[in-house]
Amino acid sequence: MAREIHDTLAQGLTGIITQLRAAQRVEDSDTHVALALDLARESLTGARRSVAALQPHQLDDAHLPEAMTTLARDWAQSTGVDLHVEVTGDRIPLSPAIEVTLFRVAQEALTNVAKHAGATRAGLTLSYTGAVVLLDIRDDGTGIHDPDGRGFGLSSMRQRLRGVGGSLEIESTPGEGTAVSATVPALQGNPR
Repeated sequence: MAREIHDTLAQGLTGIITQLRAAQRVEDSDTHVALALDLARESLTGARRSVAALQPHQLDDAHLPEAMTTLARDWAQSTGVDLHVEVTGDRIPLSPAIEVTLFRVAQEALTNVAKHAGATRAGLTLSYTGAVVLLDIRDDGTGIHDPDGRGFGLSSMRQRLRGVGGSLEIESTPGEGTAVSATVPALQGNPR
């Protein structure tokens, strides 16, 4: 993401500043102001594109339970691992930040199951419990030898969750599978 910001926004803003400084030094500044406006429009378009790329397309027209079901179905088809999905509690529309975070955590956890666990079965449970929403992903695979490890995927999940006031817990025993549990506040969003 840092590279994307550098390559689009920072360069666009640098160009705008350069054109506005040039406009300050000349009598007929219209050309420089016009170039600065064009650069500003291009930078805004690039920023919008970058933000849109961060939003999972599965959440475009669906709330989290539907998006998770689609994610799980597609993941099970591509991996051949039997995946059971369950949604419990009274579903409420969550804030977009919470939904994106839980969706990305589920993606990362399922990616880890596919890459490392050697699992034959897995489960994904999304639980609405009032003040918090819980996401649990468990598998019957090889387990994690160091659940407190600092691998990129685990660190990324922890950071995402901390960013919305959530937390991550991992329980694993070598040879007996892994359970990844994410907890976030049930901050409501607008109904779609």
